Amino acid sequence: MKTAAQAAQNWVNAGGRATTAWSDGISSTQKDQAGLAVAQQAALLSNFTQSVTSGRWAAGVQRRGTPYWRSQSLAKSANYGTGYTAGAANQASAIAKIINAESAIVASLPARGDINQNLQRANAFALALHAQKGNLGAG
Repeated sequence: MKTAAQAAQNWVNAGGRATTAWSDGISSTQKDQAGLAVAQQAALLSNFTQSVTSGRWAAGVQRRGTPYWRSQSLAKSANYGTGYTAGAANQASAIAKIINAESAIVASLPARGDINQNLQRANAFALALHAQKGNLGAG
């Protein structure tokens, strides 16, 4: 039987293979991952609700607490930069939609006026932007 140290070292040594296998699995799957996820939303909600109401979720969050979360998050900080860079095209797509929507909304607003008129103008802007909820993402 392996020792704990041997098992831990095997884990580290398998990192390259595991990364390749993970990427290959994503690239080769024919499954509709989005469709499968949506089909399970009732189970997701039920299971999550049960986890919260039973106390398991809170216990899991508190098990190692903030110091563990902090140390693990900082240990993976390079992943944040990688993801941030990988998301640049999506950010550009979404911000273009947002700026275009804002420009159209501003063009449709009445002229600025006194404080009450400006408050109504700001409210109209906020409501018009809110009406675009779900339409301004990168997709």
